[in-house]
Parts: sequence; C-alpha cells; structure tokens
Amino acid sequence: MKDSNNVVSMQGVYRERGMKRTPKLPAPVTAVKEKAQALLTEQSKRVFAKVDDSLFAMAEKAHGQDEQDGLFQALRLLRVERRRVVERFVENIAESFQVREVSADDSDDPYSADNLSLVHNDDLEQLVAVDTMVASAKRDFAEPLTEISLRLNTLLSVKVYDKNNPIGPDAICDAFVEACRPLELHVRARLTLLKKFEQLVMEQLGQLYEQCNDVFVEHGVLPSLKQQRRAARQQRAAQRQPGTRPAAGQTAARDTGYADAGSYSPSAASAGSHGLLPLNSGVAPMGAQDLLSHLGALQGHLPESYDESGIQLLNVNNLLQQRLVDARQSASLAKMDSDIIKLVEMLFSFIIEDRNLAEPIKTQLGRLQLPLLKVAIADRSFFSKGGHPARKLLNELADATTGWQAKDNYESDPLFKKVGEVVARVLAEFDQDINIFSELLDSFQQFILRERKRAEKLERRIVDEADGKAKSQAARARVAAVMDALMAERDLPPVVVEWLEKVWSNMLFLTCIKEGTDSESWSRDVRTARDLVWSVHAPMPDSRKQLLGLLPALQERLKAGVEAVSLNSFDARRMFTDLKQVYRERFALAQSIAEERSRIARDEVLEEARRTQEVEATSATVEATSSEEEMGTPSINEQEATVAELPQMEELEQAVAEAELVSEPRGDVDALPENDSHWQQTFRLAQGSWFELKREGEEQFRCRLAAVIKDIDQFIFVNRNGAKVAEFTRIELAHALRNAQLMPLDDGMLFERALQSVIGTVRKSRGEMS
Repeated sequence: MKDSNNVVSMQGVYRERGMKRTPKLPAPVTAVKEKAQALLTEQSKRVFAKVDDSLFAMAEKAHGQDEQDGLFQALRLLRVERRRVVERFVENIAESFQVREVSADDSDDPYSADNLSLVHNDDLEQLVAVDTMVASAKRDFAEPLTEISLRLNTLLSVKVYDKNNPIGPDAICDAFVEACRPLELHVRARLTLLKKFEQLVMEQLGQLYEQCNDVFVEHGVLPSLKQQRRAARQQRAAQRQPGTRPAAGQTAARDTGYADAGSYSPSAASAGSHGLLPLNSGVAPMGAQDLLSHLGALQGHLPESYDESGIQLLNVNNLLQQRLVDARQSASLAKMDSDIIKLVEMLFSFIIEDRNLAEPIKTQLGRLQLPLLKVAIADRSFFSKGGHPARKLLNELADATTGWQAKDNYESDPLFKKVGEVVARVLAEFDQDINIFSELLDSFQQFILRERKRAEKLERRIVDEADGKAKSQAARARVAAVMDALMAERDLPPVVVEWLEKVWSNMLFLTCIKEGTDSESWSRDVRTARDLVWSVHAPMPDSRKQLLGLLPALQERLKAGVEAVSLNSFDARRMFTDLKQVYRERFALAQSIAEERSRIARDEVLEEARRTQEVEATSATVEATSSEEEMGTPSINEQEATVAELPQMEELEQAVAEAELVSEPRGDVDALPENDSHWQQTFRLAQGSWFELKREGEEQFRCRLAAVIKDIDQFIFVNRNGAKVAEFTRIELAHALRNAQLMPLDDGMLFERALQSVIGTVRKSRGEMS
C-alpha cells in the first residue's frame, strides 16, 4: 500500500468493527435499516457523479505533470470502483445495526487528541476533514438524532449513544471511509471525494433522520416523542428570566445528558480541585464558546512585543489551567478541542524554527498562535480549506518577509513595522469575525505591491545591464567567428581588410544585437562580407562577368553599411576610391590574362600546322617538348586558380553557432563532471527562488535569483530591495551549492509547509511506536 504525500491509502481513518452481532433485529429497526440503506445508496451514487466532474476539471487545471497524472489516475480508478465502493458502504451501514455496547465518553477514538500520535498513514488534512463533517452533522441534526437514539433504546438491549447509533454521523462517516479504504488516491482527489460526501450525504442527513423517525412512528415506537420534546423546550424557554441567557452549551448539555459545561462549578469535580481537569474526571468539557472566551481573554493579555530572545511557543493548556485556578473554576477539554490545541502548537513550533525567516519576524508571527487557535476552534474547516483568509494572511506575511534581514535599527524598517501593525490589529480586533483577516490581507498586499514595484525598478536596471553586457560579448564572439572564417589564410588587399574591420564587423555586431543571428538581416550582412572577399579573390577572367553583375548591388550594400555605422565621409570616400582601384586592377588583370590566352591559342594553331609537316617519327618528341614548355610557364589564370576557396554560407553559419561564449570562472575553480548533482542542480533553479548566502568574514544574508544570463551562463542574485549582491558563473554556482556557501530556502507557503511537517512528525512517531 502506497504511503506518500501524493498517493495516500484511505485505510487510516476508520474504526475497527468488533461489534457483537445479535441474532435478529426487531421489525421496526429492520425497516429503518432498509430505509437508510436505500436512501444512502442513492446519495452515494450522486457523490461519485459529482466527484467525476470535479476531478476532471481539477486535472485540466493542474500545475504539474505529476499532479495531473495523479488526478487522472484517481478519476479512472473511481470510475471503475464506484459500484463496489457503494456496495461496501451499504454493507457497512447494515453491519452498524449490530450495535455494540459503548460508553458515552468512549476513548477509543482515532480522531481524538489522545490518539493524535497514533494516526496510521493518514493525511492529517483528511483527519480534520472527517472530524469537521461529523461534528457539523451532530450539531445540525442533534434533535432528530436524539429521537432516533431514544427510540432505538426502547428496542435494543444495549445503550445507544451518538457514537454507536447505527445511522449516526460517526457510523455513516466510518462506513464510507472504510468502504474507500482499498483505494489509493492522490491527496487532492481523496479530499475532494470527502468534500462531496460531506455536501451530498452528511449535510443532507436531516432528510434521512426525518424519514427514519417517521418509520418508527408508523411502527408505534414513541409516536408522541417529538411533541413532548417540543413542549419541554417551550417550558424551559418560559422559565428563563427576562434579560438573561443560558450559559453557552447549556441547552446542548441537557439534550445530550452532559452536565452544564458553562458554569464551571467547583463542586462538579472532586472536592477542592480547580483548573483544567482530565476528560474522564467527571467534569464535562467546556463548550466551544466558553473556550473561545477564555482564549480571547488570554489573547488580550499577550505582551505587545517580545524581547530579542523571546520567540515564545505558548503552552495553551498551562495558560488555561492557570486561568481556571485563579478563578477557582474547573473544566475539561473536549477531545476535538484538545486535538486542535496540540495541532496548532505543532504548527507554530515549526514556524518559530523555520530558517526562511529572520528572528524578529518569527517573533511577530509567533504572536498569532492564539488568534489562529481561536479560528481553528470556531471553524473546523480551517485545516482543510487552503483558501481560508487567516491561512492566506499568515502565508502572505511569511512570503513577503522571506528575504528580510534584521539590520541595525530594524524596528524602523517599513516592512517590519507593517508586519507588526498587522499582528497588533489581529490581537486587538479579532474576536470571532474572520473578515478582519481578509481586510488586513488586502491592506498588506497593497503595501507589498508598492514595495515590490520600487525594488523591481532597480532590479530591472541591474538585469538589463548584465543582459546587455552578455549580449555584447556574445555578439562580438559571433562576429569574430565570421571574420576569422573569411580572412584566415587569405592575402587580402589592405582596403578590403579595412572594410571588414572598420565597417562590416561593426555592421554585423549591430545586426546581431538588434535582430539576432537567426534573422534575415544577419544572413544578408554575412553574405555581403563574403561577397566582398570573393570579389577580390575570384579567379579571373572566368569570374569577370559574374563580378560585373555583383558590383552594383555590392556597392549599394556597402553604402548602407557606411551609414549604419556612421563612418565619417572622408574615410568613406577614400575607402570606396581604394576599393575601385582594386577592381580596376582586377579587370586589367583579367584583360591581360585574356590577351595572353589569345596569344597562346594562336601559337598553338601555328604550332599544330607546323607539326603536321614534320616527319611522323619526330612528332612524339615535338609534343613532349611543347608539354614541358606549358608546365614550366604557368599562366596567370592558373595562379588565380590556386587561391583557397571561400567558405559557403552554411559553413559560416556553423562557425557562428559554435562561437558560444562561455564565461571563464574567476579564480581557481575546478570543472565538475556532467553527472555531478550540484552541476545538474544549476539547470533546475527557478528564477525568483530565495537562497541563504555565506561569505568568509561576512554575515549571512538572503538573496533571490533575479536572472540567468544565458549568453554567458551568469546567475544574478539580488536582495529584497532589488540591489545586486552576488553573481556566479554556472561552474562557480555549482561549487557554491556543493560547499553550502549558497543554500536554497524552502519553497511553498508557510502554513502548508508547517502542516506537512506536522504530518511527517505524526508518521514518524507512528513508525517509532510500531
């Protein structure tokens, strides 16, 4: 069975079913079981239909290939297994009617705080999601659920409570989770499945309970129960004195059989004991509103700021204990509340140890422990709802301060002051209205936007400067490759060399910078340089006609180059004059060669006539003598033919492609093999990632990868204000990573990283115990 952060088995959150079977159920209970099975079957089928649509939409919008593959795999698996899952779910519901004896405060509850460290391979977000839906259903359907329990108590031989009620929220949720147990699903798919089950089944239990109670009434089981309970409620309401309200949790306590949790009477506990008592001490757990009231009072007495060494993780249980002792009151904590307190403490333990953040920032964020605990107590979806405004505010505060450093007089730093203001407002204004987090988030995001715009201007100038320098170096290297290919081992006239070095190398440089080497302009300008060299090296007179056709167009392109590089008019006139002189000499040479060829042709005709008159016996000797004379006096044309051929355009383009400029490492830096992990890591670094940089004799500081200049393989790092603090070549960067001189900071939102850390801690604890 897989157990990873992405694919998680559903086997973790279910309860062992060791229920004692009874031979036969009473007829009313059998009728209720059949009614429940029929209704839950239809509802669970709708769950899978909705999940199918949701997973398909999520997969299309997935950010990474792994996530998309996981969601599509879950989609296919659920389509294949949905019928069997529904069958197992309904069978589990039937089995739950074989009710076993439990006590009202049964501690065998894997969702409880006491068993937090015993969670198997379960994702903690699933644990909280299941907790939330069960608690919500118990709250929303308390009255019809109580009626069902009372009616079952008259029919069964065991005492029925919420937890062992065969169609209670616990049993129904357990039955579904256990039915899904064999499935190995991506974590997002798993949570989506639970969310749809909550929406389409758990939130609709009122309909099920209403119909089941009607079945009991039809069978004559406590038919007047609803009217009696309504009358009792009216009587209690009439007895209340005007202007007073019952203590929080009082009504629920009466309905569920618990003592009043709001009065905290010392007599409820053992004589003389005050404070926070164990759950099994006989003192009822305090209601959620009472707990929130105590936490609010504690929140109001937090110090405005801690000293430099005062990053504090609050022990909430100890604070509650002291508060109750001072008030000479006694109370216990509900298991779910105790679970949440432990979970929030673990989250903030991670936050105050996070090396991404400077100590003063962690001190400020640590002060949010009580407010966020209040949020989690009041809203059980806090841990499973990624877009919760309180989570988003904490993440935004941490993200904005990742690169912040505590320098001298850091208290006056605008960002630090703004974070302090946000935290102070949360402590002063947050009671139970979470809108304060959305308001503060909007305000803080606007502040950060202004700060980042200022930093981006400076950063843009630095990156543009480095990028421009890199492009210039790369362009000069590529121009040099073209010039080397054209001029190497060729004896060119001085004026042609001047044209190439003074005009055309600059022309190619400008074209490379503006349009790149893949542009038509670059190819045209390279071709012009090649034509210029060819024009003074082409064999004559064979190329005379081709040269006459080329020169007018070549002259126009040379004039355009003169204008592009802003060559002064005096030099331009001189260079054109000298180039024309070269061409005059070339054409004169062509004329001379042509005349020489004509003379040789005439001599050959006369010689042939003379040879015919010679005696046939001496003809071979005459022919050998003539051949020796020709080889001993090579013509000018043959001399021209020995000139090395010019490279073709394809060869020039290949030379440019090979002229990649690799910056030399500064100092004595050894090369690394291609398979070195740190060398390979340099190719995976994302722009915008944060790092911690260490230098000899300098304080550690944080920097962000602002740009990678590809032309010269240079990495530019800036601080949060946009100022450049370091630059590395690729090989230097690989060594810096290898030597821990540069260490990447963790990516991802703070709250999510903290939650994953808590999950890992729970899993590790489970592994050590097993």
